[in-house]
Amino acid sequence: MPSRSTRLTSLTIALALCASCSQKEQESAPRRAEDVHESPNVSPTAAPGVAWRYAYDFQLPDDAIEGVQETHASECESLGPARCRITGLRYSVTNDNTVSAMLEVKLAPEIARSFGKQATADVRKVGGRLSNTELTGEDTEPAVSQAMRGQSDINSRIQEIQKQLSNRSLKDSERAELQSQLDDLKSQLAGTKAAVAEVQQKLASTPMTFNYYGKGGISGFAGRNPVMDAARSFVGSLVTMVTFVLQVLALLLPWALLLFLIYLLARSRVGRAIGRFFARRPNAEDEEA
Repeated sequence: MPSRSTRLTSLTIALALCASCSQKEQESAPRRAEDVHESPNVSPTAAPGVAWRYAYDFQLPDDAIEGVQETHASECESLGPARCRITGLRYSVTNDNTVSAMLEVKLAPEIARSFGKQATADVRKVGGRLSNTELTGEDTEPAVSQAMRGQSDINSRIQEIQKQLSNRSLKDSERAELQSQLDDLKSQLAGTKAAVAEVQQKLASTPMTFNYYGKGGISGFAGRNPVMDAARSFVGSLVTMVTFVLQVLALLLPWALLLFLIYLLARSRVGRAIGRFFARRPNAEDEEA
């Protein structure tokens, strides 16, 4: 029969094994439902030459939207215009009291990802959630490479024409033709420089859009309330029907009124006398015949 100390040692080993198994099960278990709405852990700024655009959709309590929008705007302003600029803002309440808002900012590319995560954290603090995230990128490398090759070719042609223009023996017509070609090349060169500058401007700032939807909208319908949409469709159909009926009455009522007046005239004393007069005339002509 095992001693008491042996039983205690066995019990301790068994409890340790159970605790280890329980810990492994917790580590391998899937994440909870509320963690599904985490923003993706990606770093788009790691791709050089790609101009990124961020878009976030949030769902919040109606009375929290204004405050969160103001918080995000203040966080952008605190970074300074060199790192963050507000480029658009909207706040609206519909007839069915559904609240929605929008905020657009342009950020320095290196802080765009952290700014979006902080904005999502601000939303969760007031009981909201991230319902959609979209990151779109534009590869600017081909356009820049093509523009740089174009600039190199144009500069070579400009130098060649300038060399020809330095020849004093050129005729006036030849000089005028070369000068015209030179002007066209300089115009093309300015166009390629503008294209490169535009691409560089895209790479220098990252647009980010926040869309805020109130709880008046149903989840999964992008902030829209299908019940209220159906009610508006019903009212619109009813208005169309009433308008159609009134138009028909407007067309038929004058003719109906005219027929009614003719009927009243025929039933009146004067109308009956006229009727008797025309009724007697054929009889009198028959007697004379």
